[in-house]
Formats: sequence, structure tokens, C-alpha cells
Amino acid sequence: MKFVNYISVLFFIQFIVFATGCNKVLDWGKENFKQAERYDEGIIKHMHPYIRSEIVYNQLATVADFTAIFLTDAARMLYVDYYINRHTISQEKEYIMRQRLLNENKYYISFYVVCSQSEHLYPDNMSLFTGRYYKNQVMLGEKDSEWQVSLHVKGQQYAPDTVRVVELPIEYQHFLGSHYSQFKSVYLVKFDALNGQDHEILTSGNHTVTLQFASARYKTKLSWKNVVYVN
Repeated sequence: MKFVNYISVLFFIQFIVFATGCNKVLDWGKENFKQAERYDEGIIKHMHPYIRSEIVYNQLATVADFTAIFLTDAARMLYVDYYINRHTISQEKEYIMRQRLLNENKYYISFYVVCSQSEHLYPDNMSLFTGRYYKNQVMLGEKDSEWQVSLHVKGQQYAPDTVRVVELPIEYQHFLGSHYSQFKSVYLVKFDALNGQDHEILTSGNHTVTLQFASARYKTKLSWKNVVYVN
């Protein structure tokens, strides 16, 4: 019994010594490896409803990868909220920035589209010996692009007004997380906010909005259900 008590006391003393040593190590780590202060991640979580992603497969092979941010009024304002975290601007400039982005939504329905596609092997199997691949066409934005994009709302289909390659702002890169990569192409896709009868395609209230991507062989879509476009 005395032996058991002795062992217990010994373990207790070792624990105290070990804990004291750990505290010293932790203190040393805090002093020499000061951790970066992170921004509030709540803004990023609020952006999730405006992001959709889809990977197109042919059996087990990846054909293409599409991720899009629907630039609604709310999404644009979240971008400004995140932007002013790291830029020093006056309240007047912030107000002008917000109004400019909101006014753009009066004329265009816009999306940032981040995408990539797999390379095509030559059908003669020479790629097994030479590494030859088909040269892919431009993915989006041209008449002969590999994929064509269209907007679908209330049973109606709309062609884009413009599709152009852009540099994705750093704030949106952070919103996308692992969906963004320097090896992917980034496009700003804009649709006219008015239909052929000069009526607004998206008005106040909830909407189901779909982006469809179609190639010569495949098609896929990204959908936002019950999303509010304007504040």
C-alpha cells in the first residue's frame, strides 16, 4: 500500500514538472512565433449562399469544373465589407463604391465564373508515347469556345451580353477558398438586366436563377433557389 502511495506521489510530481515545462514552451512559442490576427470569418460564411460549384464527369474522368458567384446586391455589399477591412478609405469613397456597384446591378445581372477543363488525348493513342494532347479551345466567351453559357429565369433563356477574362479580386478569391486556383480561368459574365420587352428580368423578391454551361458533348448547370437579387 505504501508502495502504491509512493508511485502516486511520484507521478504527481512528474506531472507538475511536465506541466511547468509545457507552460514554458508555450510561453516561448507565443513570444517567438506571434500568431497573425484573423478577420472575422462571419463575412465569408454570409457569402456561401451566393456561391455554387459543379464538377462535370464522364464516368470517373473529370471533364470540367465550374464555380460561380452570383453578384447580387447583398453579395456585392459583402465584398465591400471585406474590402474595407484592409483598405483605408473615407466614408465618402466607401459610399461611392457601394452606390457604383448597386447601380451596376440595375443594368446587368453579373457572375464571376471560375472554371477549368481537362486536356483531350489524341484518339490515335499516340499520347501514350509522345505526350500529345488536343489543344483546348478558349473555355468561354467566344463563338467557337469549348463551352457556351446562358441564363435561365422563369422558363426563359438569355444569352450573355459580355463574357471576358478578368483577374479575380483578392477578396473574392478568399470567399471561394479551395474552389479558386491560379490554374483556373476567371470570367466576368454579364447579362442584360432587361429582356426584349425592356422589362426587368429580376425584380424585388425571391428568384430561382440558373446558369447553364453547354459544350458539344456535355452540359451542366448551377442554380440559386429563392435568392433575393436586389435589396
